[in-house]
Amino acid sequence: MASSNTRYGILDPLRFFAAIAVIFYHYSIHFYGSESALYQVSKYGYLGVDFFFVLSGFVIMASAQNRSAFEFAVARALRIYPAFIICLLLTIAALTLVGGQAIPLKDAIFNALIVNDYLGIKNIDGVYWTLQAELKFYGCIFILIFLGVLKKWQYWLSIWMTMAVMHFFIKQPFFMGWFINPGYSFYFMGGVCAYLLTKEPKNILANAIFFVSLIFGFFCAKSQSQHFLISVTEQERIVAGVAVVAIFSFFYLLSRGYFSLSSNKFLLALGALSYPVYLLHNMAGKTFIDALSAKESLPFWIMVGITLVILTSYLVVRVEEKVRFSLRGLIKVK
Repeated sequence: MASSNTRYGILDPLRFFAAIAVIFYHYSIHFYGSESALYQVSKYGYLGVDFFFVLSGFVIMASAQNRSAFEFAVARALRIYPAFIICLLLTIAALTLVGGQAIPLKDAIFNALIVNDYLGIKNIDGVYWTLQAELKFYGCIFILIFLGVLKKWQYWLSIWMTMAVMHFFIKQPFFMGWFINPGYSFYFMGGVCAYLLTKEPKNILANAIFFVSLIFGFFCAKSQSQHFLISVTEQERIVAGVAVVAIFSFFYLLSRGYFSLSSNKFLLALGALSYPVYLLHNMAGKTFIDALSAKESLPFWIMVGITLVILTSYLVVRVEEKVRFSLRGLIKVK
């Protein structure tokens, strides 16, 4: 992303804290249940994923500029796959060696390819559904670059918005979910438009699509809350919707030059940690905590578990960076 180190440094710590919010959301439900004080404090942590999707729209649209389809595909693959494969292997090891679960080789292979959703094969870790949503978005951007129409965003964003609104009301076109996630399309579009507004802040269509995405994002967040909150109330639905509006508002202000922050090695490190932390915290992290903890010392072991997840994630980052840079040198892409 052009000028990302000087203008968008704030995204790195926010990425990390969004991952931490997801951790506390998952751990509060798994270890304490919905009646606990921890759940009441962290129950909206799942919205960190919504933040990731808007962020992805912003960052991916930026990174797609001035790249060929091949360069974009390789760059995304090198960002996603090395860390994912390492974390997948660590999760399988935790589940089999510590949790005593048997993971069929077929499941492991199709999870590694991130195509298991199309084949009806269960995710080894539930958080992988977000990777599937991301990859569908990447695939669409790849096709737009390949066809040479990425810069003609007025057309494809309008078509995408029309399809997303239709699907929101009448669940048509029924095949939309095969190539893009309908329920989270508004978040990706919001991020894409936020990036476009950094270049054309007064563009009427970009502003219009952004705010339509914000409005539908509010209603989608209300609807989606039933899948994440236990015995959700109408008040909780509204809070979830308002939180998503706040996420959109942040990116709108970011596009207007607010929240500019120069990045540094520490902030970049936090941002890099967020991906493996997100991938490792759920099944691997909970399996270790379940094995180590006694009920009376559970808070201590949860903190130990989170610390181990972060430290392991740091090692994953160090390893995957070496793999990524080696592969990039072999493939020779920018």
